[in-house]
Amino acid sequence: MHCGSRLSEGQRELLGPVAVLDSIHGAGIIASRLREIGIDAEALEVYHSNPGLERFSLVVAPVHLSPQNRSLLEARRLGKKVISHHRAVGMILGEREFRAVEITGTRGKTTTALLLAQILSHEMRVVSHTTSGIELWNRGKRSLIRSGLSITPGNLIAAHQVASRERTDVLVSEVSLGGTGAFDAGVVTSLTGDYLIAGGTMWASTAKLQMLSLSGPDARIVANADAKLSADVTFGDGGDVRIHGGSVGIRGESFPLPTGEMLDPQAYSEGIAGALATAISMGVDLQDAVEALRGFEGFKGRMSRYQLDGVNVIDNSNSGLKVSGIERALDLASGGRICLVAGEDAESVCEGIDVGALVKMIESRRDEINELVLVGRRLHPYAPQLRGRTARNFQEGLEVARRHTFPGDHLVLCVKCFR
Repeated sequence: MHCGSRLSEGQRELLGPVAVLDSIHGAGIIASRLREIGIDAEALEVYHSNPGLERFSLVVAPVHLSPQNRSLLEARRLGKKVISHHRAVGMILGEREFRAVEITGTRGKTTTALLLAQILSHEMRVVSHTTSGIELWNRGKRSLIRSGLSITPGNLIAAHQVASRERTDVLVSEVSLGGTGAFDAGVVTSLTGDYLIAGGTMWASTAKLQMLSLSGPDARIVANADAKLSADVTFGDGGDVRIHGGSVGIRGESFPLPTGEMLDPQAYSEGIAGALATAISMGVDLQDAVEALRGFEGFKGRMSRYQLDGVNVIDNSNSGLKVSGIERALDLASGGRICLVAGEDAESVCEGIDVGALVKMIESRRDEINELVLVGRRLHPYAPQLRGRTARNFQEGLEVARRHTFPGDHLVLCVKCFR
């Protein structure tokens, strides 16, 4: 990425003064980068204050911000032009010396991104930016460069800077609620399980479709067939790339998947299909892409299975966890005692678990569970009726569980948290 002060045609549209709203969700890094390229910009906190917008000619706002937010109401009253964080970031990023992939969707973003990075890294130098952090990949192995960044569009600026510094060939990025347009391939993992944002005034799928509206003329679009989009390559049921049991079907051809025996096919089928479809769209040889998955056993915290001092662990603790994922993890634990650690690490996720649905599910399956540890403040009141112990966060929940599990037991870890 070039970081000089000469403005591109897209960046000239941002000529200030520019107000970047929502300092909690990436406004700071967007405003900072704008100032670096010579544009007067200021990041504004808009949840607990009502800053004046008179001096600004352009307002940049996140798509999730309610239209009834006082600052957005003021921007409209003053007749200010308003664009999204996604669009502004796409303008800021400008030229780059590597290929970029952006991945969005209602589910499966992280798994698809990590699988794609793993596949590409067998032939290329790859950096990934996901909820797992910014990581450098080499022949299927990853090392952490930076942690603690969310997938809000503003943090793509940092990811691009790292990719440039690392002289990477490809940057694979997970992006919340859409794409910025600064990509060579854009991926929509799914639009099912839609939900409302912006104070209940917009469906998340509408925001995610920025992936298409902001994409450049030469960008490749890859989408789950369930999204019913006009994509260059599709995957999933009815798509160009499909997973059936231990094989992958690609436009009439079928190949065995050489993944490891411990992998849960149900948990990874759409992620594998999406990653393979994207790799193919980028010109990767089909058989090379499939071979890159040889021996793959799953990612930590994403329905991975391993042993811990003789205890059989099923680890599905991740930021996208849903109650259905907890049920699936319980289904995989058969034979022997079961200890379930379930809930949310509220300090590390913005959107918590569906507490009502979780309590109902545990009640229906409580007789299967020998030991129960409920994680997070919102779950603690249910401990008496569910006959469970309590813990404040994921790490404490694991420690409590370790004291009550023994060799041969199953330890099911299902806490919504960043890992």
